[in-house]
Amino acid sequence: TTNFHPALKDPWTISDISLPFLDLTISIAGDRLLTDIYYKPTDSRGYLDYIYSHPASCKDSIPCSQFLRLYRVCIQDEVFHTRALEMSSFFREQGLPSSTIDEAL
Repeated sequence: TTNFHPALKDPWTISDISLPFLDLTISIAGDRLLTDIYYKPTDSRGYLDYIYSHPASCKDSIPCSQFLRLYRVCIQDEVFHTRALEMSSFFREQGLPSSTIDEAL
C-alpha cells in the first residue's frame, strides 16, 4: 500500500501465535484455535447515542446484538465476560442506561 500512497500504511501485526482478521483475533493454544474480538486501531467504538430521537426498541437492541456478537466470537467464557464488561463501559460512555445494558447481558 505504501507504493499506492505514502500516507497508507500496512496495519499488519506479525505473530507466531495470533492473527487479527476482520473483527477477530485468532490464536493458537496447544492444538486449539481460540477467537477473541479485535478492535481495529481506527475503531471509535461509537454506537448510537441514547439521546437521539430513534425508537427505544432500536436503541435498546444495539447492546443486545453486540453482546450476542461477542458471545459468538469469544469461545472462552472468561474472555467473553472480560469483553462484555469492556463493551458495557463503551455503552455507558455513549449514555445508555445501566438498566438497558444489564438487561441485554
